Amino acid sequence: MFNPISCGICIAKITTRLNGYDPRQMIRQCAWSTLNNGKGGSAFKKCLVKKIEQTRHDITNADNVAEEIWQQLKKKCSG
Repeated sequence: MFNPISCGICIAKITTRLNGYDPRQMIRQCAWSTLNNGKGGSAFKKCLVKKIEQTRHDITNADNVAEEIWQQLKKKCSG
């Protein structure tokens, strides 16, 4: 079952930076979008990659960044 409090706390603790940019707002948006659409981890990662590529044109490894963030979030939003 989804636990929004533990998910929010986990997102707040993410320390990954994208060339000085704090991606937590993007992560939050993708997490809620994924949840509202009833999707899973792959949809979250696709959403995050898309937002990273739209926002940070200088990031060439958006897939790797999204995977790193997903690994930090995985199984932390349920409780």
